[in-house]
Amino acid sequence: MGAIGEQIAAYGGWRGELADAIRRYFLWLDDVELADDVARARIEAILARLGNERITVAFVAEFSRGKSELINAIFFPDHGQRVVPSSAGRTTMCPTELRYDRDRPPSIRLLPVETRIDDTPLADLRDEPDAWTEIVLPHGDPIRLRQAFGAVQEIDLVSVERARQLGFVQEGDDGFLQPDADGMVQVPRWRHAIVNYPHPLLEMGLVIIDTPGLNAIGAEPELTLSMIPKADAVLFVLAADTGVTRSDIEVWRRHVSPVQRSGRIAVLNKIDGLWDELKDDASIDAEIDRQVASVAAALELPAGMVFPVSAQKGLVARVQGDRGLLARSRLPALEQALSGELVPRQREILVEHVRREFDEMSGVAGSLLSARRRNLVEQIFELNALRGKNRDVMGHMAARIRGEREDFEKGLRHLQGLRSVFSRHSRTIFATIGADALRQHVRNAREDMRTSNFSGGLRTGMDSLIGAARVDFGETGRLAGEVGTLMSAMYKSFSAQHGLSLGSPILFSMKRYVAELDRIEALQRRHFGAISLVTTEKWALMRRFFESVASRIKALYEKLNRDIQAWLRAVMAPIEGQIREHQDQLKRRLDAVRRVIDANGSLDERIEALERMRAEVEQCTAVADELVGQIRATLGHPEQPGRPVGQLETA
Repeated sequence: MGAIGEQIAAYGGWRGELADAIRRYFLWLDDVELADDVARARIEAILARLGNERITVAFVAEFSRGKSELINAIFFPDHGQRVVPSSAGRTTMCPTELRYDRDRPPSIRLLPVETRIDDTPLADLRDEPDAWTEIVLPHGDPIRLRQAFGAVQEIDLVSVERARQLGFVQEGDDGFLQPDADGMVQVPRWRHAIVNYPHPLLEMGLVIIDTPGLNAIGAEPELTLSMIPKADAVLFVLAADTGVTRSDIEVWRRHVSPVQRSGRIAVLNKIDGLWDELKDDASIDAEIDRQVASVAAALELPAGMVFPVSAQKGLVARVQGDRGLLARSRLPALEQALSGELVPRQREILVEHVRREFDEMSGVAGSLLSARRRNLVEQIFELNALRGKNRDVMGHMAARIRGEREDFEKGLRHLQGLRSVFSRHSRTIFATIGADALRQHVRNAREDMRTSNFSGGLRTGMDSLIGAARVDFGETGRLAGEVGTLMSAMYKSFSAQHGLSLGSPILFSMKRYVAELDRIEALQRRHFGAISLVTTEKWALMRRFFESVASRIKALYEKLNRDIQAWLRAVMAPIEGQIREHQDQLKRRLDAVRRVIDANGSLDERIEALERMRAEVEQCTAVADELVGQIRATLGHPEQPGRPVGQLETA
């Protein structure tokens, strides 16, 4: 296993260790009766994030650049043979995902290319099993796996008109869509392939995306809008024997450079073609360095981000255990750069998310424990003050506690009024970003596009959808701000009047949702902003692109709905928890004084009981500190345990 494999395996092991520590903390919360529905939901969300975390690496290239061979060399040399088909010519005809989902059997799922006709986005078809053809894979049989992989190479012969209806447009210089003697052209049989395979790295959360070249990328908006931009790293593969072609530049400028600012690595493959027995190593290295410099200049990348390799020799070296050949292939340098770029950045983003969520939740539990201890100390102080006092003094104390209780009940009635405002704002927020509102925006945008074959009308349709989403997001941000202000006032009021320890409420930010909308808008403008007159095939592509944009905005609305709902629950949890605790404390204080007045209980016995309860709370606090400390230590980097992670903006 190379450097990237070791890093991903270690990352998976660390996530498992962190998940175990968080489960132990939740079991403790449950034992001490601090696990309310909000805490349970937050724990489940953190565990789901840890369990479902993916590291996605996209391989982008024109055909015959050795992309599939590079995937075999980096990720699958342990099979002793090629897993992903790799040979001369086109070997990947449709976008292919390699991943592992334990809830599905090992299989290759294939989506027919005809599904493009009705413009349904790929994202909407993923969960429709009837739309896919599935080939079940036998476990532990790499030969059968390789045979099944052959499906991604399958093609159909169709007329040029049919190819255009399917969204294929001649864009590169690779001879794609060139009619044969009968006027027929080759198109991929499948629109998309998903390989579910229990390889150790895939089980740890690695996802590999293999793209099939400029024409297929351009025909599938999902790749441009979502899959490539959301990849954690993009390897752009070139070939030393072809240099940087016009199609290479087109793929880079349209689909990689503008949408993937970090994690971009250029790979100059097939350097073994430059190996020459009649030249010394220095001359060969100088030639490779010249090519690297040329590629870096063409792609406007630092030369240090262009890695010359021989994927084929690297794979052979790994299979045969030839260290010398492996070093000459330069594959380890690429793996080291990829692992250093990819895993630490992904880990920092995850650490920041988990730390933020866990600190908020554990802070609520810690405040409740502090309130319990403070209330017990106050009760002990009150009862100690009753030693040697007559019944009149005790009666005055009982009356004072009843007065506190009545004042608190008045505060609760005020809280009920604020809750009504809170509920009204919540309903307005969900109406603003609800499914009905979005469906209306999409209908309006489709109507704007329907009657125009000119770019102005088409752009108006897309702009109207994104503009409507911006209005919704702005209103949601305004309402969430009002809710935050309301909760701040509520927190301060109860803290000042009743001595609750509430701090400040968590505020909701729309920043990352607006930023995602900005990215979607920039992508659609980049692809269609310069078109003046739309041809039939371009119109079909733009229509599919619009549906993919609508699908991605729908997913953004759904995520915003989930996050807002979780925030609204979380922002109420601290005050509701401490109100319950304060009510119980007032009741216990009054009961204790009454029992002493009625001579139904010994004052010393009651004080001893409260001292035991205080000791138990202090023990709980010590256990909480230990469990929280374990989680925070695990969140630190292994090489520097507990080192704080820099603040990152998370998606």
